[in-house]
Amino acid sequence: MLDTILLLAGDAERPVLAERLRRAEPGIRVVAAGSAGDLPEALETARLVAFVFPDIVPAALLARLGYGAYNFHPGPPEYPGWVPAAFALYDGVAEFGATLHEMTAKVDSGTICDVESFAVPADCDLQGLETLAYGACLKLFERWAEALVSPLHPPRLPLVWRARKCTRKAFAEMSRIPEGASEEERRRRARAFGVTTL
Repeated sequence: MLDTILLLAGDAERPVLAERLRRAEPGIRVVAAGSAGDLPEALETARLVAFVFPDIVPAALLARLGYGAYNFHPGPPEYPGWVPAAFALYDGVAEFGATLHEMTAKVDSGTICDVESFAVPADCDLQGLETLAYGACLKLFERWAEALVSPLHPPRLPLVWRARKCTRKAFAEMSRIPEGASEEERRRRARAFGVTTL
């Protein structure tokens, strides 16, 4: 029987999101932590919920959870991985969003449960797009709070993640302007990756 929700989130989010989960199911125990290492050992009656959590949760921990794990990712399925907003800005997308998905050992590859999408403003920079994606994650959390404290699993959508992952290494590479880059390429990298040397 599901009796515990393990919440991984930032310092600012933990108390607010934990309270929302408790309101959704007053009898549930919510353990809010800032790292996977702070979670309890007994996981058979627990479900993990990660909210815009930057660290990788160990596969061994995921395997021991009796009721699975769910992640709120600040990007749509087309942009799995790290700082997806930067890569989306570089690509010039017209639409972005956030994804609720099941967690698996491979990062941002689990079954997709829901997506919250929005139009990207024409003058949006990286901070602005990340803020909008964070808001989309909050909308998804509000929409699914009751389901996450239920022993039932949220529904699954017939959507797939794009194969290319956004990585720290790729971000670092894109943050450097190559010799001979065109003015357009310099502009795109400056907008998306915060490059200041133009």
